Amino acid sequence: MLELSACGDATPDPNNPLAQLTAAANEVQKAAEGLTSNRKPVAPVAFRDLMAFLPARLADMERAEPKGRTTTAGSWQYSQAEMDFRSKDGKRHADVGIFDYAHIPFLYVPFTMILNMNVATESTEGYEKSAKVAGYPAFERWNRNGNSEIVVLVGDRFIVKSDTRGLGEGWARKIVERLDLKRLAAKGK
Repeated sequence: MLELSACGDATPDPNNPLAQLTAAANEVQKAAEGLTSNRKPVAPVAFRDLMAFLPARLADMERAEPKGRTTTAGSWQYSQAEMDFRSKDGKRHADVGIFDYAHIPFLYVPFTMILNMNVATESTEGYEKSAKVAGYPAFERWNRNGNSEIVVLVGDRFIVKSDTRGLGEGWARKIVERLDLKRLAAKGK
């Protein structure tokens, strides 16, 4: 027999997966509303301007041509800039991206959810944890296979992301820490 109940702010029954899922969905909705409730979509920062914030070099790795674009969907626009780095032997790489979703609410939902969860998980395989980078909320992930990733919400507007493979623990974070995040945040004001 399946029992359903709704109890407002009550703690979900730990033995009822549906109640736990419903509570989690409600928290995600609240988080998304909190980030975007008083904001209207704005014109994005031009992708060429975002490209200026990407790293020019990274260790002894080769840099690919930067990529950027602005996308229009109806009355909404967003822009992004990305840079890839690869070692000559192909065993190490890093990807860095900056995304200006220009306060388009639904584009922030997955990031808002993960950044507001305040989680920390550590295992024999690696870790996932909420963090701060230069005072901005972040989510960091590393696994023992040598892959690392970090996502940072800069100035309540820009998503900065770094993924690495073969560089070791914490490299994604190190890359993002070297970017001028304060100046990027100022671009969004």
